[in-house]
Amino acid sequence: MATRTLSASRRVQQDMNSAFNYPFWNALALERDGPEPLYDQIAAQLRAMVVAGAIPRGARLPPQRKLSGELDVSRSTIVLAYARLKNEGYAHGRTGAGTYIETDLPEDLHRRLDAPTPAGPPRQPRILARRGSALMGLPLPSERELGYDLSPLLPALDELPFSDIRRSTAEYWGSEPWPQFSFSERLGLPALRQQIAKYLGEYEGVPCAAEQIAVVASTTQAFILLAQLLLDPGDGVVVEDPGYPTRVAALVANGARVLPHPVDHDGLCVDGFSAEASTARMVIASPTNQFPYGSTMPMARRLSLLAWARARDAWVIEYDYSSPIGINRQPLASLLSLDTDQRVIFIGNINRIFSPSLGLTYLVLPPDLVELFYRAKLVFSCYLPPPLQQMVADIMGRGVLARHVRRMRLLYRERAGILVGALREALSDRLVIPEVTAGLHLTAHARGPLDDRAITDAARQRGIDVPALSRYRLESQDATGFIFGFGNTAPERIPPAVRRFAEIVAAA
Repeated sequence: MATRTLSASRRVQQDMNSAFNYPFWNALALERDGPEPLYDQIAAQLRAMVVAGAIPRGARLPPQRKLSGELDVSRSTIVLAYARLKNEGYAHGRTGAGTYIETDLPEDLHRRLDAPTPAGPPRQPRILARRGSALMGLPLPSERELGYDLSPLLPALDELPFSDIRRSTAEYWGSEPWPQFSFSERLGLPALRQQIAKYLGEYEGVPCAAEQIAVVASTTQAFILLAQLLLDPGDGVVVEDPGYPTRVAALVANGARVLPHPVDHDGLCVDGFSAEASTARMVIASPTNQFPYGSTMPMARRLSLLAWARARDAWVIEYDYSSPIGINRQPLASLLSLDTDQRVIFIGNINRIFSPSLGLTYLVLPPDLVELFYRAKLVFSCYLPPPLQQMVADIMGRGVLARHVRRMRLLYRERAGILVGALREALSDRLVIPEVTAGLHLTAHARGPLDDRAITDAARQRGIDVPALSRYRLESQDATGFIFGFGNTAPERIPPAVRRFAEIVAAA
């Protein structure tokens, strides 16, 4: 049959609002040699006629065999066209009775949704659960393309040992590792747990057995699991102020009563614990390198913290996120190594060495908590894919991790020195610039009144990411300044980034 020349839109306009008393297929214009399948053309034009009213709601469409003959197409083409109308909500089938146009069309719903809301009392804010409310204050990561990324906690991603990673990954997949794809190793692959225990004992001074190691997919998961296992709703938890907002949100969302306490140049101020803290069931501290201040807790204060916890039968969570990448100081004994009561739980990760996207976090648990933690992981399924675990275990076993850490210490020392010099040259009148002794960032306090959030927002608009210190404070009012990262910034890009940021500070 020749291609029909009468356009569907013209015929639809002619028959708008008319009764369904004409052979509508005469209005269908099919391009038989066009790129669009015939069933799509038929469905689209029938849809247009239904929406325009040329085919009434509730009308019965012609039988598939009849319409295929009228249009000179195969019956399967009509079957597909009708099926598309049904899937899109414009038609439905009745067993033994044919295909009918719906009485309520998708456009009706769209019109109702788009209609203006009648005047009335303002809508009350949506009621969230405590877990949801705890998330509302978290800062969201920037999606803007950055010209200069001075965000903290990022390692040198372009310096990763990619050849070793590729080798380990290729060998893993070449070994037919299907038995490892079961869910039996909820605490982590034995090979990885053994390597982590060996590494902690040899390089970090953290004594533990492989059986005490548990591997999870993120630090936040670790805190959520510990809160659910060790805290009842309303239990107090002492946290560092300023500190990680995601950690606080995870605790609050699980019913904990967060008790912020200040941090000074020696870490968490144990002697200044409030009377309210005396009932706390847990304290979380980063004695090696507190974030964001970068302070190290001296031995006397570490012992004081353990004595405080012992007197109150409280748990101590030692979060050590960056000790392998210390730059200019020797690490002190960990709280775990000083603990004689098995009340310290150690949390560390590989992310600061390799990449945050790795997500690999580990815990060193007291022996009597291992089975309980295993049961919790069975419920919450916080595990990492076996290929990733085996890759990390392999590069640790071959000494790649230790060599990479030694090389990165030299690289980070160079970058930290360049950052300190650039900041002191450009911003020493506005900021106090300390030396960097550990970690991948430098925290510079403001010398006077300064709106650090407005400045960082303006910097982000110009492609520079430098977090505001005030975003990490909970109750402390004097925490104002900036957190400069240097781990993932090439040395030659640090000075121009600082100069551009200084221009923004000067204009504020």
